[in-house]
Amino acid sequence: MTEVKPYGSWTSSLTAENLADKGIRYGHMCVDGDELYWLESRAKDQGRTVLVKYSLEKGVEDVLPDDISVRTKVHEYGSGDFVVDKQIIFFANAKDQCVYRFDGELIQITQPNPQSEHRYADFVTSPDEKFLVCVRETHHQNKVINDLVSISLHDGESLDNDKNEKGGFGPVKVLHTGYDFYSFPRITKHGHRICWTCWNQPDMPWDGAELWVADIHQDGSLDAAHQIVAGDAQNQQSVYQPTWSDDGVLHYINDVSGWSNIYSCRDGVLNALTPIDREFGIPQWVLGSSTYAVNSKNQIYAVYIQNGQQQLCHIDVETGHIEPIALPFKNFGDHLLLSQEALYFRAAGPAVEDAIYRFDLKTNKYEQLNQSRDFPLPVEELSVAKIIEFESNNQRPCHAFYYAPHNSQYSAPKNTQPPLIVMSHGGPTAMTNNSLNTAIQFWTHRGFAVVDVNYGGSTGFGKKYRDSLRGNWGVVDVEDCIAAAKYLVSKGLADEDSLLIRGGSAGGYTTLCALTFYNVFAAGMSRYGVADLESLASDSHKFEARYLDSVVGPYPKEKALYQARSPIHSTDKLSCPILLLQGEDDKVVPPNQAEMMVEALQKKKIPYAYKLYSGEGHGFRKADTIVDALNSELSFYRQVLQLESDTAISKLDIHFL
Repeated sequence: MTEVKPYGSWTSSLTAENLADKGIRYGHMCVDGDELYWLESRAKDQGRTVLVKYSLEKGVEDVLPDDISVRTKVHEYGSGDFVVDKQIIFFANAKDQCVYRFDGELIQITQPNPQSEHRYADFVTSPDEKFLVCVRETHHQNKVINDLVSISLHDGESLDNDKNEKGGFGPVKVLHTGYDFYSFPRITKHGHRICWTCWNQPDMPWDGAELWVADIHQDGSLDAAHQIVAGDAQNQQSVYQPTWSDDGVLHYINDVSGWSNIYSCRDGVLNALTPIDREFGIPQWVLGSSTYAVNSKNQIYAVYIQNGQQQLCHIDVETGHIEPIALPFKNFGDHLLLSQEALYFRAAGPAVEDAIYRFDLKTNKYEQLNQSRDFPLPVEELSVAKIIEFESNNQRPCHAFYYAPHNSQYSAPKNTQPPLIVMSHGGPTAMTNNSLNTAIQFWTHRGFAVVDVNYGGSTGFGKKYRDSLRGNWGVVDVEDCIAAAKYLVSKGLADEDSLLIRGGSAGGYTTLCALTFYNVFAAGMSRYGVADLESLASDSHKFEARYLDSVVGPYPKEKALYQARSPIHSTDKLSCPILLLQGEDDKVVPPNQAEMMVEALQKKKIPYAYKLYSGEGHGFRKADTIVDALNSELSFYRQVLQLESDTAISKLDIHFL
């Protein structure tokens, strides 16, 4: 017999502490032989990023000293933080951003510079083990320069010396400079050729990026003759993840067809290997990611996106046949790696939690590598996503995942509908998926319905769908989130008077716009969201400094448009409660964005709550922060909707409520 209780007021055994305790953020991955290495940012360890190793002999183990945290700050988002070659680890140290070597003994390779901060990422070792090639980002007197560099690994050479900028002595040599950004330096198996991608502002890497190749010498310097193979920034073609096969054939992903497909280049002849309407690439928000791999026989294993879900497949290069591989996963993250014997990946499914897996290519069987404790809820208590498609403004097609409230201990009063939480993902070119998500189950098990929206601009539905956000950020994304809510209301799956919206970063901006410019939602929560586009355009880090040119318009030419789309300039239209959560050390969306909103809400006496978390950046990593933020949000919604709350949940202080 279930207890009858209003939607949104149900009690759940899935607590915020459960989420924080399981709070592991997976990072960069690397294969060395048949061993796998990956990064784990552990909430219970204050967000320290730990390098983990899997081997057939020893299983899973941490490999670096306990006081080491591996993380690069290149592009602020980082990744590509380390590389492993013949069990020798080269990595960027989070504390000083220097490059270190570890093979049982910790050796510092580069030194901090008193005049400049050097950051390194996206490493590749030369086959003769004489040097590393990587991306270097130099911060000097409010100027940021990105280069492609080589780092000598010769014993006895002096440490990092800026005289290399002029071709002088020292282990760091500038290989290529002049572009605003670099990524994917990759060297052939025999060490004679190198490729890389690069792009200039105002483009983001998915807007327009070029693929270059050159000969590379034994001392880590490049031949003067460089060649562009693919990509065309002027015509908005983007290249992603170049890879060499063992016999020196260059592979890469290009979106020239309108879909991110895999191509090869042999002796100057281009070949489209996957000419289908599927996305094989993802936006390059982080460095060192991979969505396909080529084996020694030139066979390809890849992940493509269809209907917002990822599918692993095998590609026969000779016949062009693409064969899906049946696995219970719908999300493979941003790393697919290949050894001689197996595929390695991080994956999750609708009823399978995020973990690291090994897929044996001989037996076609998979195994989970890292041990994870049981999910806090049994399978029968899970709310499984339903794919929904609906029309937004101007009959624009839109996509989302709907999660119904579900808790076997409770039922709601007859003829009532649940409060609905609309989730707007970050990016905004990212995508959401239907993998098992503890943060979503936290809400559905308490009687909330959830819709996770892949609004126009999201990846996975082709270039045309992604480009629908060009010039339209704060419009298309907001319209699609509202359309999702109204669609579910029309189907009797949500209470029209209890619509909520939440999002972080770009999703926080979407949330603030929805609450400011429309009268649809009862309340909302913004995590480090953008309130003032002008401030973001002038105060953002280099990687995103010109991002708004494409999704809003060039600044200051479009100054009036920036102001019109900034919630901070239209607070007179606000009328519903807002919760603002912010990291004090956020360099991507600085705290002044939230503080401007707080000042406006205070003046207008609109109900609000604001939490500023010390030691947190763009994305919360500490267990205490994760717990407090989630419980605060739950208390906020329940107070606004006048729902009964658990006694164990501290009541959030909401101004003017």
